[in-house]
Amino acid sequence: YSVAMATVLGGRIYFAGAPRHKHTGAVFGFTWDAHTQQWRVTYTVHGIQLGSYFGAELCVVYGVEVVLLAVGAPMFYTAGVGGEVHICSVEAEALNCSGVLRGSSGNVDGRFGSALAVLQDLNEDSVMELAVGAPYEEQGKGAIYIFTSYRGGFRTKHTQRVSGTAVKYALFYFGLSLHSVGDLSSDGLPDLVVGSKGVAMVLRTQPVICVTVSITLDPPIINQNLFHCTAPHTLNTPIAKANMCLKLREVSTGSLPGPFLATVFVFLELDSGSSSPRLFFYPMSSISHWNTTVSSATVCHTFPITLQRCISVYQDVPLSGRLTVTGQRVGKTDLRPVLHPDCPNAHNITHMVLLEKVCGEDHVCVSDLSVSLQVIRNMVVKIEGFRVNISVIVINQGEDASGTELCFLHPSLLSFTRIHPVESISYMECSSNETGVMDLTRTTCRLGFTIFRQRAKVVFIMSFQLSEPAALRDRVDVNVTVKSKNENPGTLQDNSASVSMPVKHLVHFLLKDGGSTQYILYNNSALLQHTYELTNAGDLSTSVTVVFVLPLETTSGLLMDVSPPEINVTGVQCEKPMLLKKDNTSYHSQNCQGSSCHLIFCNVSLLTREQPITFTFTGKLNTQTKVDSIKVESWGLVSFDQNLYTQYLNEEDLRHSIVTVVESPPQSQTVLIASLSVLFGVLMMILLFMVLYKVGFFKSRSFENNAQEAGEATATSREKNNSNTPAENMDGLDAASNTHSENPNKSSNCNNAYVLEETSEL
Repeated sequence: YSVAMATVLGGRIYFAGAPRHKHTGAVFGFTWDAHTQQWRVTYTVHGIQLGSYFGAELCVVYGVEVVLLAVGAPMFYTAGVGGEVHICSVEAEALNCSGVLRGSSGNVDGRFGSALAVLQDLNEDSVMELAVGAPYEEQGKGAIYIFTSYRGGFRTKHTQRVSGTAVKYALFYFGLSLHSVGDLSSDGLPDLVVGSKGVAMVLRTQPVICVTVSITLDPPIINQNLFHCTAPHTLNTPIAKANMCLKLREVSTGSLPGPFLATVFVFLELDSGSSSPRLFFYPMSSISHWNTTVSSATVCHTFPITLQRCISVYQDVPLSGRLTVTGQRVGKTDLRPVLHPDCPNAHNITHMVLLEKVCGEDHVCVSDLSVSLQVIRNMVVKIEGFRVNISVIVINQGEDASGTELCFLHPSLLSFTRIHPVESISYMECSSNETGVMDLTRTTCRLGFTIFRQRAKVVFIMSFQLSEPAALRDRVDVNVTVKSKNENPGTLQDNSASVSMPVKHLVHFLLKDGGSTQYILYNNSALLQHTYELTNAGDLSTSVTVVFVLPLETTSGLLMDVSPPEINVTGVQCEKPMLLKKDNTSYHSQNCQGSSCHLIFCNVSLLTREQPITFTFTGKLNTQTKVDSIKVESWGLVSFDQNLYTQYLNEEDLRHSIVTVVESPPQSQTVLIASLSVLFGVLMMILLFMVLYKVGFFKSRSFENNAQEAGEATATSREKNNSNTPAENMDGLDAASNTHSENPNKSSNCNNAYVLEETSEL
């Protein structure tokens, strides 16, 4: 598919491209073996993507002590990329293909690298330039790219892109083939032949120029008498002048006749990035513009500088700007000079307006710096993302310090995040670099632009963020050193400081009310319960100690006899209660809400997350005096090994108090309660009597008595009748029979009436 020849160390190497080798493509380098009289494959490089056609195009570029091989892979595809060119340096034993060139993003079907060609040196670095064709960009219109050499390779950003539509709208597949045959137009500049569908175009090289920029200040250093707040001066008047000069320099112009001209637009700004600029362009603006035409002759412009107020920050004032260069047409040609990409100050300008150092009568500044550290929280918690904040104080006890730097040495597990200004800090810039020794990182901070003022003091907080907490050891050490360019060695003893912080595990224990007595109406004696519930809301299980402070006698004379705590689990040992007097001399006595208290220590061997522990204290209240209303308050406090663990996020959960309100009703209220009790008792008895009467409770018992008496009377009558003669008895029976015959329903009706009457009564 493609071949190229390179001469390396006096020998020739023939490169051959095989873009379909193993579907990824490859390039082979052949050399002649004089011993075996055969060709031998000495170089091999393979493509990395299936179907990329790696090796479809080859091109050798010679430079100073370097030989480069450009390998095209036009079918390479990735997000926003269609084709690429690999730049391989031809070394003694292998190809180093570390460089990659790509076209404009978004041309996924551009087939960048379909054609390659070498151009003559355009930027005067003795290395040829490279032209790359992308014939399928812009929907088949095509384009070519020009890459200039840079530091033994090529710039990854193209210096020029020429599209087929810009040359001629009717062109298709512009850049399908490329060839540089030298100077075809006889202007001393290389030309490039570009092939497209049915048409070959000759592109002429534009002349290359450079615009040099020089800025001088008058005076070079602004005297402090012109800006110092203690010196008399007049505001809004020029105190200095900035002279800016431009000159066009020809880089690659061939034999084209001059003169070469360019239009330059200059934009300048004083104290850029500051919300309150210290210096201004006269009459009163921090920005200024200048339009001019440059040639081989130098052209200059003066910018007067003034100030609106005195300056108390003595750092040098930055003067920044940018240039926009547009070449003018050369003679009767269509060529326009273009700006060299490596031209100094070609696009951005940076210059410093120097202020005189305030260093006393001898004008020799000798600084005397000191630094101290103080940790905001004296520990490092083993959790991801934990922030370590260290307060830093820097003092200059001497004259102005120049080039002041702070160097922090800390474990690599702590990543520097930001600076929090606290006092008198105007500018600070920090960067971190690995030291390669014992997992340590060095963070260097530059204090001030150039000057750290005499007798100045700055206070700021350095913030670090913890990563990989599992790799932490027992302690974390941070060291800092401050230095300047003008401090005597005899005052360096206070230029260093260090802090050492213990590493702790994060726990979360919660002590709360587990259902205690909240209110008691007290007469002569009463019982109350204070129940504490201890839970582990964190992820670590450890031993803890709970201290309970229970009142024995309140200030109003109420006595409470407290029983040992009832605990719902095993593994908890409570010590014998100790008597605690209210004298505020100890920490626990301050929590004693009475004249005396019981102090009970309970040790939990292992507090796990799954099992909460409850402590129930039962107290019997007694008093010999009248009590109106008091509060009985007890306290529970959780402690653990502070050297290994911390609960800095929820410290309030480690202590809890339970309050029970005890009240006794007054005497008048007691009489009223007794009277109301008797009255309600009488009313309840009357109501009960009426209910029993309504349901016939009393009538049913009278009916049974009457029935019993009637039964006894009937039995007596029958005995008397039985004592009569049989004849009489028979007559009686006949008479009774007749009576029943005459009115057979009479007895039945009487019985029914009696039953109905009884039912009604019920």
